[in-house]
Order: sequence, then C-alpha cells, then structure tokens
Amino acid sequence: MAKSAHGFSIRTKLLLVAVSLLLIPWMGYQYVREMKSFLLQGQENALNLTARAVSTVLHDRPEFFDPDTGASKLIGEPNDMFAYPVPTYVRLDGRLGDWGEQLDQAVTYDGADRLLCGPEYDPYSLSFRHLIGYRGPYLYAFFDVTDDQVIPRNLKRRRLDLSDHLRVAMQDPGGPVKRYLLTVRQPGRMSVYLVDSEWRLPLTGDPNYDIAAEFRPTESGYVVELRIPRFMVSSQTRLGFRVADIDDPQTDAGLILNASQDAAKEPLNRLLIHSPEIAKILRGLDRPVARIWVLDVKQRVRAVVGKLSREPEHKNEPENLSDRLSAWYDWALRGIYNLILETPSGKILDVSTDVSHRNDEIFKKALSGSAQTERRPSLDGTTQILMAAHPVWSGDEILGVVVVEQSSNEVLFPQKQVLENVISVTLLVLIIVTGALLVFASRITMRIRRLRNAAEHAIGPEGRVRTDRITAEANAGDEIGDLSRSVTGMLGRLGAYTRYLEGMPDTLAHELSNPLNVVNSSLDNLQDEIPGTQQSKYMQRAKNGIIRLGSILTNLTEAANLEEAMQAESREEFDLVHLVSSYVEGYRLSHPDRAFQLDVRAAPLHVSGTPDHIAQMLDKLADNAVDFGTEGTPIMVRLDRVDGYANLSVLNEGSNLPVTMRDRLFDPMVSIGKKNAKQSRLGLGLYIVRLIAEFHRGKVQAVNRHDRPGAVFTVSLPLAKAA
Repeated sequence: MAKSAHGFSIRTKLLLVAVSLLLIPWMGYQYVREMKSFLLQGQENALNLTARAVSTVLHDRPEFFDPDTGASKLIGEPNDMFAYPVPTYVRLDGRLGDWGEQLDQAVTYDGADRLLCGPEYDPYSLSFRHLIGYRGPYLYAFFDVTDDQVIPRNLKRRRLDLSDHLRVAMQDPGGPVKRYLLTVRQPGRMSVYLVDSEWRLPLTGDPNYDIAAEFRPTESGYVVELRIPRFMVSSQTRLGFRVADIDDPQTDAGLILNASQDAAKEPLNRLLIHSPEIAKILRGLDRPVARIWVLDVKQRVRAVVGKLSREPEHKNEPENLSDRLSAWYDWALRGIYNLILETPSGKILDVSTDVSHRNDEIFKKALSGSAQTERRPSLDGTTQILMAAHPVWSGDEILGVVVVEQSSNEVLFPQKQVLENVISVTLLVLIIVTGALLVFASRITMRIRRLRNAAEHAIGPEGRVRTDRITAEANAGDEIGDLSRSVTGMLGRLGAYTRYLEGMPDTLAHELSNPLNVVNSSLDNLQDEIPGTQQSKYMQRAKNGIIRLGSILTNLTEAANLEEAMQAESREEFDLVHLVSSYVEGYRLSHPDRAFQLDVRAAPLHVSGTPDHIAQMLDKLADNAVDFGTEGTPIMVRLDRVDGYANLSVLNEGSNLPVTMRDRLFDPMVSIGKKNAKQSRLGLGLYIVRLIAEFHRGKVQAVNRHDRPGAVFTVSLPLAKAA
C-alpha cells in the first residue's frame, strides 16, 4: 500500500469547515453584547413612561398624601397599624366568618423581634394572628391565639395578671397612657378593667363596659374578638396590643407577645385607616421585578410596592424522555454558559422598603418639577439600578414624587437567555452538521479507499496487470464513478500493452532463431572452406557473439514463460535440506575451481512447492555467486529455520552490493555489471529468483556480509504445515 503524503485528510478538512460555523454564534454574541447599551436606554425610557403613568394616576389626589390615611404598604412610621373596612356587621361570637376577604390581611406574630421573653421561646407555645377593622362607629380586632395551655382567671385572687389575658394600651396626644386588661373565667364575654402601670391591679372595682370582647376556646388555643367605640380612638390616638401567656399562676411566669415592631418600650402605634381606593391604586401600581416609591414633598416614603429581585424558578422534574434529554442538554451546556456569559445576580442587596425617608439626589430634582432618570450601583455592587422619577401635581402644587426602580438584570436576563438560545441552537446545529459532514467524509473516504485498494490490487508488485477491470464504484454516477471507469479503461490499455510485451520474447526467439542458425552454419562452412580462419580472432569474436545472442534469447523466453509454467505445476511436499545437499554436491563437480560449502543448521525443513523450480532458483543463486565472487574464495550455502520459515542463504566473498542498487536487484532487466563477456547480464537471473520465491509464498533479500566483503542472498520459504 502506498503511503499517503503529509497533509490533511478529507474528513479533517470538512471538520475544519464545520468548525468555521462557530463564527455564526460568535457574531451573534458580539451583536447581543453591543445591544446591551441600547436595551438599557430603552429600559430607562420604559421606566420614565411608567413613572409618568403612575404620577398621572395620583394627580389631584391629596388624600393619598394625608398623614391620617394610608394603606397596608404605606410606611409613614415603622410601627404604624392599619384598620381595614369590614364588609359586614361583626358579631362578637369568637367566629371569624364576618371578616370576609379581609382575613387575608391578618398578620401572624410569632416572636420575631416582638417578644419580651428569653431565648427558650417556643412558637408552638405562644403565637397569634391579628387584624384590626372598622365598620360604622366601631373599631374591631381579633386575636387568633395559639397556646398550648390556657389558664383562666381565679376569682379568689385580686391580681389580674395571674392568668392568660389581653392588654390594650391607648394614649391621646399629650395625655396619659390608659391601660385596659381583658381577662376571662370561662368562655363567653370577657371582663375589661382599667389597670395600673404594672398591669396587675384594677384602678376601680368596676369593669369597663365601653369595650366589649368575646372569648372562644379552640383546639390550638383560643380566639378573642374585640370591639372599641370610635369615640375612644381619635386620629391622633396611639394604640398597642399585647397577648400574655401565663404558665404558672403562682409566679406570673410566662410569655408576653407584642403586636408591635418595638418590644423594648410601651407598644403604642399610630392607627391609620385603610382606604380601599388607595389599596386599589397600590395593587394597580405593583409591577413584577420593578419597585415603585411614592414620596411626599418632605421626602417621606408614603408607599412602596414591588421588588427588584426575581423569585427563583422551580423547575418540575422531567416526566418524559424528551424533557429528560432537554434537561440533560441544558445541564451539559451550563458550564459553557457560565464560562462565556455574565450571569446576573438573582438576589440584589439594595435600599430596604422599610425606610421612612429617601434622600437620593433624583428625588430632590424631581420635586423641583421635572422628570428625571438616573443610574446608580446597588448596595452590593452586583448590578446597576435604573431610576425614573416624575412629580405628582395637584393643580399648581407638587404633592410628591413617583420613582420607579428596576435592576439592569432585566436586560441581562433576556440577553443571557438569548445568548443561551444562540449557543444551544448553534451547538446543536454544529453537532448535526459536523456529524453529517463526518458521515459524508467517511463515506467518501471509504469509497476512495476501496477504489484505491482495487487499483493497487489490479497491478502486482512486479508491475504486471492482474486484472483489466475494476468493479469498485464502477456503477456510481458521481465523479468517483467516473474515476473508477477511467481507471478501468487505463488498465485495459495497460494490460493490452503488457500482453504485447510478454509475447515479444517468444516472437523474438522465433524470428531470430533462423538468422542465428544461418550465421552459425555459415561460419562453420567458412572455417571448412578457408583453412586458417579457425584461428582468426575475428572468427572467435563472431562465434562468441552468436553464443551471447543465443543465451539472451534463452533467458528471455525462460523468464517470459516461467510464471505461466509454474501455474500449471502441481505442488508437493519435500525436504529442502535433501534437495539442496544433492545440488551442492553437483556444483562441486561442475565448478572444480570453486569450493562450495554446505552449512545445515536445522533439519529437516519440509516445504510445499515444486522441487524443479527450487532447483532452478538455486542454480541462479549459485551462478550469481560464482560470477560476482572472488576467484579462489569459497561459496557457502546455508539452511536454517527462523519463525516458521526455512531460510536458504547463499554467501560469497567479493565486492559489496551498491547501496543504491540494493532494492532494485530483483527487478527485471537490472544488472550490476559483467565479468565474463561471453555471458549475458540482462538482469533476469535474480528476477527469476524472485518469481520462484513469490510463487512459493516466500520472499528474497540481499544484504552485505558483516564478517568480510561480500554479499548474502537469502530466500525465506514457509514451512509445510505437515512438518
């Protein structure tokens, strides 16, 4: 098989073409990155329009900025409490069905920053759900308390704080704090007392009948429904509630849970009346992944809705095979995404919604009466916050300002998603195209390789055409098929010419034999007719020329007919040692001036073939050794066994083989030189040796001797299996 030249194969070249498709996602990646600035500008414009739309909704609504009204998301002060409108009349029975949909506004107090207790607090021991409402002339409140042990009041003891109870504190501006303690001995109406500052003893012996409350036990604790007349609570009155859980009536040990954000002092908070209209406006203002601030002219936060961070997506487990393959594909590409793309932060640390004032420069500029946009880094520095502000007007007066904030992640998330889609689709297409190109290249190379093998097999190692027709790809309709048919035509022409050359020795022998016979007989007659010519040097030269021409014709016909003759011979198994030994003995008799030596290193050596052709091969090797060996030096014939082969070697002493001719000695018509002018040197002797060795599935080689000048010709023949 011919060795391929250095270079890229067809598959490698097509693979490089497929890799060049990576330019497509790279260009898309660069384009999307350049689009980031335009997207941020578009996002700022969208925020500006949103701020203008929100401020338009709030125009001419001064009640929204009234400090006495608000909504559950209005901040004002950190501890403000909100009263919600109750849809129906509330019946004090400890059942919460009268509260309707407002039950969703109830807040659960479980001890976080609101306990007056130690670290051993257990939320299953005490917690409660609480809501304040209003309807008509009354304020209502309920407390759904979780308590593992309910302790009723003991009438034999004057102290009121030795059982589970509810504390209500009120304070008018500039007035003292009024403390009301609600306790109960059995389910039903609760007793309400005005008590001292220690929440222990009543100030008078009579209960208060303005405040009404109902106690109903539950499986987890109890429920208290409370009603307070509106005349007792003005717009400036501050309220506070505490739930006391007494576990040991003898020592008043227990927990006190405060319905306030400040448990370090008296829990008195401002009560804001919830406006349904403002609540609807706030619900309409809420936007996903955007935050809207409403501030008054003193830069106090009146409302804030929304958030800047996205909620993490919870992906369901893949149910079918396609979903699992898609999930696996996304997981496999996640490392590539993280390596190439900038991953936006999921959580953003920024200004808390619990602040009561904002002093950003954009607020001050917007309060001057003009719309503003600004960019600032988040507090954690992971992203940029885009801000758009617009003033709120009431006539010619500015009531406040609306600021809409959004993270630049809202551009990065779609950008990352687009880039992920580009990478995913491109990689998928690249894999498919690369696979298709590899299959195509493999198919092409396989066909070319099959055609190459057929073409190589069509001509033997000696250059003889074995077949003049190639069937591989002969019926294909593409260029490879055309090439196969072209090679077939070329082999046909080459085979015809080869057959012409093979028949030429017989033709020459037939055509030249008669003239040679005429010349030879004429020379003999000339010697008889003219005495003395027999001793003439010219006569001797003429006879030598006739002998050489005869030898040439004999060698040509022998080489031409040898292979055909061998194909007709039948094979037999024989001992090579016995055959060679008998012929070496004959060489000693035919060449008395040369010493023939036999070196048998392994015996017997059974081979399968034709003994006559082996003898012919040995004659050619012996003649070659005699012709090129130094006169008076011995010629050695050696027999040995090496790796399943019988090695027949002929060694002579003389000049070494030329390095440039060593690989061509066994080709036809190649000769190193001649020592005897009477003998022809057409270079056919060693060629016949090679033909006979290959016919016996063997091989022949020639090397220089290592011990002395000379050459070694070795024929390796496979041993017979029977042996």
